[in-house]
Amino acid sequence: MLDKIIHFFLTLIVLGYIIFEELVWERFAQPIMRFFSRLKIAEKLKRYLQNVNSKIILVFFLIIFGIVELQGILATSHFLQGKLLTGILIYAGKIPISAFTYWLFNATKDKLMEFAFFKASYNYIMGWVDKITHSQIYAEIKAKTEPIKKYLKKRLSSDHNALKDKVTTIYRKLRVVVKRKLKELG
Repeated sequence: MLDKIIHFFLTLIVLGYIIFEELVWERFAQPIMRFFSRLKIAEKLKRYLQNVNSKIILVFFLIIFGIVELQGILATSHFLQGKLLTGILIYAGKIPISAFTYWLFNATKDKLMEFAFFKASYNYIMGWVDKITHSQIYAEIKAKTEPIKKYLKKRLSSDHNALKDKVTTIYRKLRVVVKRKLKELG
């Protein structure tokens, strides 16, 4: 009986991790982070941060990280209270901040790792992530959710193309109208 309860909770943890990884991280946070990384200001900020004191970077990182985690707790509490829309909005607000926090971590990792407690915490968390992603439960859930993921990806990409086509059509029509109005004015 105890084994079944443990298995159930492990399954919930792994399922939550997979949902976060596949849905939130890959679909939203990574594209935001890649977009920000390509901006010229990101490169300038990265160079600037190399000259900032490690303690200042640590404090700044921990503040932002704390805000992100508090948003997650707040969103979860709203979900549990049945306030789904509010929970979704709070969580959605967390995503760009999380992406920036991840970028900041990557940009200043060498400075953050100078602190023994930070390095130990990072290694501990990454150890758990490694355990989760190499567990039998993870492999089973990934295999069972793969058909659902493929179906959703197909549906979302076909819907995305339809949306893209609509936006393109509207843009072209607006462009024609604007050109016509400019000719009338000019």
